[in-house]
Amino acid sequence: MNERSFIFDLIMHNKYNLILRAAEKIISTSGIQGLSMQQVASEVGVAAGTIYRYFKDKDELILELRKDVLSQVAAAILQDHHLGTLEERFKRIWMKMHNYGKQPSPTNLSYEQYANLPGTHTDEIRALEMKLFEPLHSLFEEGLAQGIIQPLHPRALYAIAMEPSMAMARAMRRGLIEYDEKDITLACDLCWRAIVIPTTPTN
Repeated sequence: MNERSFIFDLIMHNKYNLILRAAEKIISTSGIQGLSMQQVASEVGVAAGTIYRYFKDKDELILELRKDVLSQVAAAILQDHHLGTLEERFKRIWMKMHNYGKQPSPTNLSYEQYANLPGTHTDEIRALEMKLFEPLHSLFEEGLAQGIIQPLHPRALYAIAMEPSMAMARAMRRGLIEYDEKDITLACDLCWRAIVIPTTPTN
């Protein structure tokens, strides 16, 4: 790749990201219904035709935004995922997921509005999720192989043990409730214990 080609690719990539961030900002403030290609163009400071050079329509823009956010989330919560015991790794991911989810960022505020739109749960999205969150899947598989974790499908284990992290974060972000550090730590521990096979009989 020559220097001119490199600079051109860099400019294209930067503009692509600017468009995604502009769409994210509009959705977070005006809702999914308030998003239009013209508004995105105005936010970025380009002609509307420029947006269509990157995305053929609004649906593709939303789909690409979702893929971008999934990549951001995976990078944020899975850093150092391989360090420590199984329990330490689980709790680190749980806490990072909670801390990421409670932030009132445009990413979080917009994602809720388009994550469950019809057509967003495509084979492409599912494949991307499997690739990005493979370390979390592997953590559950490792626990299953060691006989430490209850014999459930990893998706079921995620629903039981990880989704409460995001649910609590969402409630905090919306101002519905305020949890202190002790509450969060206890919730994390309970989620871990919910999927672990007890080593001694429970009363």
